[in-house]
Amino acid sequence: MRIMPHFSAEGLSNVYLIIDDDRNGIIVDPAHVDKELLEMIENFSVNLTAVLITHRHSSHTAGLGTLMKIYNPKVYAYEAVINGFMTEQFKDGETKNIGTLPVKALHVPGHSYDSLVYLVDNSAIFTGDTLLSGSIASTHSFVERALLIRSLEMKVLPLDETALVYPGHGALTKLRIEKMLNQDLLQYESELGLFDKPKL
Repeated sequence: MRIMPHFSAEGLSNVYLIIDDDRNGIIVDPAHVDKELLEMIENFSVNLTAVLITHRHSSHTAGLGTLMKIYNPKVYAYEAVINGFMTEQFKDGETKNIGTLPVKALHVPGHSYDSLVYLVDNSAIFTGDTLLSGSIASTHSFVERALLIRSLEMKVLPLDETALVYPGHGALTKLRIEKMLNQDLLQYESELGLFDKPKL
């Protein structure tokens, strides 16, 4: 498996191209489809078979229409329709084989009701806006923030802490680093009593 990040000016978002051993391609969050991204797909002779949507906000889905005009991928999401396109829905905790890769979806609401985190090949975690390097996603209320942290604690933080985290914005990180140093998680740790700080 090869993962190639692409920075999109649309919402200052990250787009990811995943290529499996058979050159099947998966796009994660097509924020904007530009010449550079298309060249990346074509130069590696990728058969684009799937699009993973972490959540429906336009800063992560604005390029979906362009992508669908050029290719014929299957769109995966929590919601049944994204930007007018029918999707194959993921249920919480469900694993689907896409190309040669197992993809597991975890429903992590709080930032948005439909937020999914994808665990690909048991080694790469695509978090959308839920978990970023050093912070978590914005929410509209303390209740939603507590729900987001609780969801992260129950579903994402127990994953292999050596796994790389590919967020929707900002730099790549590791799960272990976020468990130790993420200020948003640490701020709420004592108040909510959610998880133990890992030992160094």
